[in-house]
Amino acid sequence: MASNTGKGGPLDEFTTRPRPRIAIAVHDLATTRRFYEDTLGCRVVGERGDGLTIDFFGCELDARLVPAGEPTNPQRLPRFGLVMGWEDWHRAVDHLNYIGVRYLEAPCFDARGTPDERAEFCIADPSGNCLGFAAWRVKKS
Repeated sequence: MASNTGKGGPLDEFTTRPRPRIAIAVHDLATTRRFYEDTLGCRVVGERGDGLTIDFFGCELDARLVPAGEPTNPQRLPRFGLVMGWEDWHRAVDHLNYIGVRYLEAPCFDARGTPDERAEFCIADPSGNCLGFAAWRVKKS
């Protein structure tokens, strides 16, 4: 497996480490801002008439306004989100339960009691975009 850094690695060409960028369709900028800032604790780093740029935990999320009624893919896939630390995932679930967030997929666990034990939940933003949050009990390399 090739290294991401060092001589011959795919990141050698860049002067700064690239960050992922995801574009999503949204129906209302004010509710999108409130969801990402107030519910998830993200920060809006740019705003224009047709969208917001959100720092989504180090990833650039480009929320683009589309007319109401235009589909935003309310299906569960594709999804984006975070792989979190085990304890952080549990704190996030506690917080979301406290503020009354509705889940698309309720918090659940796979492979309980094994080295592959995994926790996951999914929520939707106000425009129906699916965000998945996962954690492994044992750190995966």
